[in-house]
Amino acid sequence: MALAPADGGRRSRRGFAYQDVVTLLDCLDMLDGQWTSVSWEDLEDILCYRDAEPNYRQVKTIEEAGTRHSVASVCRPETAQKTAETSYLGKLFLDKPLPEGTRFTLVINEMPQRDLHEFAVERDHPRGPVSESTRNDVIARLNGLQLPNGRDIAWCVDRLDVLVAGRTIEDVEREALHRLAPHVGALLGTGAMYEEVEEVMTRLMEVITRRARALRPQDFTSETFRTAVETSVRKATGRRRDGSTEPLMTLREKLQPAEVSDAEAEGLHDAMLAFRRRRRASIGTKRQQLDDLADDVHALCTVTMAERHSGLIAPGPDAYQATVLKVANMPQVGDRTHNLTDALATLSDITARCLNRYADAS
Repeated sequence: MALAPADGGRRSRRGFAYQDVVTLLDCLDMLDGQWTSVSWEDLEDILCYRDAEPNYRQVKTIEEAGTRHSVASVCRPETAQKTAETSYLGKLFLDKPLPEGTRFTLVINEMPQRDLHEFAVERDHPRGPVSESTRNDVIARLNGLQLPNGRDIAWCVDRLDVLVAGRTIEDVEREALHRLAPHVGALLGTGAMYEEVEEVMTRLMEVITRRARALRPQDFTSETFRTAVETSVRKATGRRRDGSTEPLMTLREKLQPAEVSDAEAEGLHDAMLAFRRRRRASIGTKRQQLDDLADDVHALCTVTMAERHSGLIAPGPDAYQATVLKVANMPQVGDRTHNLTDALATLSDITARCLNRYADAS
């Protein structure tokens, strides 16, 4: 699998939260038999294969209320001095192999204007015909594009779909939760609780985010994604595929060696869940800052654990106090880049997911 052209050394994670949830939906489509593999940050934002037939998928969101994509906007160069190659559709059509069976999908978060709406599709459904006038308008606006494999602009336009996803990340997440619930229930052998499905989805999103940071593009096949779902279900519920269970420590149980009361632990748990939702919904610079915060808090936890193992800090309440103070005294908290509430919620999130850092298991 090749590095994406003009990739700039892989993605930075800024502004990709919405795209990651759309990727999860495509992976769920794969479980339903629509695709044979799904990768992202490859030759396009998302690349879905049906056997040897690629579907190049570009995600473009609009944040301004009342603004909608049109044929003119998706064909418009980035600046007046640049060519159609820099337009949304120019980038979608160019710099990639175009074998028979290729399709292109522009994924957007707002209902487009009437002309672009002619290309609209629903998941798992082919699109209807496009009027000759609209088709010719797109071809004329993209005049001059040089395509490989003897293809021309008309060939690409005839294979273009527009998929309208949810307006916000929360909208797309709700769809993903609805789609994921039957798979979680099937693995558990019983109906899954909302909190369980949400936790499984959070873990899957972390896998997608982590893989997107890799030096080279990575993909899921139906088999490997099903394994990722099974692993996420096991970690979230303690239930193995064969119906047996394994110990699953809750945040409350992990805080018991620190002598944190059940009532206080419950409050920390609620704050952690609220923070997880905010973090998933964040985009742009804010998402990057929260990812950096999680990395820094994890590093402080590791330092405190090493100090405990060396005897510098006593286990239990002392270890917990030392960790909380390190987090509270982080420069990011002092300069108000992050508030203390988010920093402590991040600590709770890491405590819930990782080894018990305040006392070794007995």
